[in-house]
Amino acid sequence: MVIRDVIATPVSVPATRTCTWSFGRAYGATRTIVQVFTAEGLVGLGETSGDKAAQIINERFAPKLEGVNPHEFETARWACLQRHKDVGYLADPASELAFSAVEMALWDIIGKRVGLPLFRLLGGPVRERAPFGAYAYTVALEEGFTESDVPKIMADIARKSIEDTNATIFEFKVGRHSVDCDIATVYAVREAVGPNIDLAVDVNMGFSIDRARKFLAGVAGARLCNIEEPVPSLADCERLRLDFGVPVSTHCTDIEKLRNFPNIDSAVGDVNVDGGIFHTVRLAAVMQSHHKRYWLRSNSETGVSWAALCHLGMACLELDRPAQSLINWVEDDIVLGEPWFVRDGGVRPPEKAGLGIELDKDAFEHYSDRYRTQGALTRYHAK
Repeated sequence: MVIRDVIATPVSVPATRTCTWSFGRAYGATRTIVQVFTAEGLVGLGETSGDKAAQIINERFAPKLEGVNPHEFETARWACLQRHKDVGYLADPASELAFSAVEMALWDIIGKRVGLPLFRLLGGPVRERAPFGAYAYTVALEEGFTESDVPKIMADIARKSIEDTNATIFEFKVGRHSVDCDIATVYAVREAVGPNIDLAVDVNMGFSIDRARKFLAGVAGARLCNIEEPVPSLADCERLRLDFGVPVSTHCTDIEKLRNFPNIDSAVGDVNVDGGIFHTVRLAAVMQSHHKRYWLRSNSETGVSWAALCHLGMACLELDRPAQSLINWVEDDIVLGEPWFVRDGGVRPPEKAGLGIELDKDAFEHYSDRYRTQGALTRYHAK
């Protein structure tokens, strides 16, 4: 079995609600969908963020992958990347991001060839379903709201999200509005979800150290289970952890750096940024060996990457903390059938080969045409 062709296509899929966080605002996401075709007629699906990966894959990777056995991940990786590192510096991160989608498609092909779902290829289920939390962006004041509206809007979203998903955790964005507004919102959300739901916030490094201190002091009675990236500095994140006792997570997954900050509790990874499915599983084990929890973030993915996240959550023992989920905010997941919404706190993929999904060709064409005619969905740096 060998690869015959590789085609990468950008799609722009709107969100059902404006995505607003500390330093930006978006109305959906542009993603790159990869199709890997074998000489035997199998088609593997993969996905990564943004649109730049499409050109890299179509122009640079596709010729190098022709004739490669899909089972040979590292052969394919080396052929495409021939990467080198200099004191931990990845020379070409855009290509690494692009290859992660190819690798996802190779796993899909292997699963289809042997007739097993991806979570069984990865060793089999270690839990009944992949655990996910309920997650939401904050309110876009640019749409006619004021800060006084934010606590009730977010409380209503939190209440409905927990009712719909039966998740054990609700996480949402802060750092966009005033600290007083964020504090009031945390307490409104806590009241909405009740005392037994874990509550976490995601700042995207939107606080200064002084704002972070004011916020953490102000929400002390709300019992936050985690604050993600409160400030840009890892040293300051650790200091906040020591001073306020609230667990802290970071998107930094470089264990060489994290060794210097033993009090940062967790790392939040990305299956594309971290190099693909195989590397994500390996990284999860490394994080656990260094006594740090590890879970995956959501990045407004379509149903292709979402399927990969669900399979990983089923099979990777270290991914026991509910991951982030945005599938309910995507206008269309562009795969056939009902979306894999979070229910009973998680998702169990079907017993179908590979990723267990198939592209909805009409939706795929519609959103790829949207990209061709309207371009990438813009992320505004609006504050």
